[in-house]
Amino acid sequence: MNLKRLSPLVAQSDLFIRLHARFIRALAVVGMALSIAGILIQVLRRGEAALTLTIAAFLGVSILLWLVVERGQTQVAAALIVATFALTAAAAPQAFLPMSALALISGAALGNRLTFIIANVVVYAVGLIGIAQIWPGFSGAMPAEAEQRLVQFLALGVVGLATRYFIEETERAALQARRGTALLQAVAEISRGLGSILDLEPMLAAAVEQVRDRLAFYHVQVFLVNEAGSHAELVASTGEVGQQLLARQHRLAVGSASVIGRVTLLGQPVIARDTDPGYLPNDLLPDTRAELAVPILDGDRIIGALDVQSRYREAFDAERVQALQVMANLLGTSIRNARLFAAQEQNTAETRRLYLEAEQNLREIQRLNQQLTRAGWEAYLRSRRTVTGVTLGADQPAAEGEWSAAQIEAGRRRQPVTVVQDGRAVTAVPMLLGEEVIGVIEIETEDPSQAANVVETVEAVAQRLSLSLDKARLFEESQEAAAYEQRINDIVARYQTITRVDDLLRVTLTELSQSLGAARGAIRLSVADGQNIGEAVR
Repeated sequence: MNLKRLSPLVAQSDLFIRLHARFIRALAVVGMALSIAGILIQVLRRGEAALTLTIAAFLGVSILLWLVVERGQTQVAAALIVATFALTAAAAPQAFLPMSALALISGAALGNRLTFIIANVVVYAVGLIGIAQIWPGFSGAMPAEAEQRLVQFLALGVVGLATRYFIEETERAALQARRGTALLQAVAEISRGLGSILDLEPMLAAAVEQVRDRLAFYHVQVFLVNEAGSHAELVASTGEVGQQLLARQHRLAVGSASVIGRVTLLGQPVIARDTDPGYLPNDLLPDTRAELAVPILDGDRIIGALDVQSRYREAFDAERVQALQVMANLLGTSIRNARLFAAQEQNTAETRRLYLEAEQNLREIQRLNQQLTRAGWEAYLRSRRTVTGVTLGADQPAAEGEWSAAQIEAGRRRQPVTVVQDGRAVTAVPMLLGEEVIGVIEIETEDPSQAANVVETVEAVAQRLSLSLDKARLFEESQEAAAYEQRINDIVARYQTITRVDDLLRVTLTELSQSLGAARGAIRLSVADGQNIGEAVR
């Protein structure tokens, strides 16, 4: 993986550099303070000039350390520290052990491997020179002082190596932990970006693109298990290769030897490298050296797999596998939410369709009811011309069918109309059955200021009167229909006592003429070819 894509990892390396620089600054400050104090003491005590010069040299080195660190050259400063301690160990044999230990520890803690190696070479070279001075030619029995120096060498080697090992392991562990945190942070940021996408296909397409770009992988794709559970079908894939695979409707059998087949069967992450026996390469992805597939779960059910491919064989360590499994778990939640949203949208659309259909049916029913109401009242009024209206005058109601101008206007507008004439208020209120006007009530009052109260009262009466009139009409029509039905039943009942055709014809025609008020009637009998088989009966 390219660590430059993960800024927190770069920040981790910068952190170590800053810590080294901070330590060197502190060391430089302490060195300057001690050197200045030493010089003052030497001046006041009038000490040896050589010692004063040595202390002044330490002051110069401390100042140089500060300047080098301020310019950002931490490794140069570390090398300078190591060189100072090593040269001091060489110049002052009595301080060889502490100065050498400081040189090795400084090289191990502050410098890189090259600095550490140079520190060891210098310290051991100085030590060997000292042993050579004690034990010339390395012949004869080893002097006690040489043995002591040799023990010191061994101790210094252990201290230096142990310090270097501890520092490297600490940095490695910190860097590894930081890398894992950075991966999880990147996954969390990807998940937050996907939270606003509710449609399944755009969400998965965005997910694979962001995983590839943010985590610097070669190729990323998502497979989802079909409803039958037999195949894992490709639903999202990165780049032009991904578009080709999607166009092919690429899919792999669940339980097959492929990485996806094993993951969707077992529900466990699977890593495959191009060097593994039985590895199945994809001809469209020739640069793949390692492939990781992690299951996408919805609860305990395997619904798919997140497939990630890299150009590096050792790309998938434990931290990356863990981070990608977290990503797959988040995808499982997002897929479930997207499917629930799609189902809700479908239900909403179906509900809306049913609502619109019901609304349309209701309007059609209302239209048919209105037509039936109009047709019923038209037929009723045509059959009863004497009942078209009533007028109250001189406290006596009288039948009258003529409409006033106010009544015509109220019926046309389907709302109350008030007209003031000669100081009187004429109020006309339509009687409505649904949207159909079946009549108009007109009231004339002497106080125009009470017109609003009149309208309210007449409207309430008109509403109830409309329903009552319609019920009365329906009742009359039902009574008439019952009377007609009874008359027909009476005619048919007489058929039971008549056995001759001529008598049946005479009785039928007579009864119909009487029931319908007909002035004349006739019955003819015939067969299919039109030949007469009977005589008209009148």
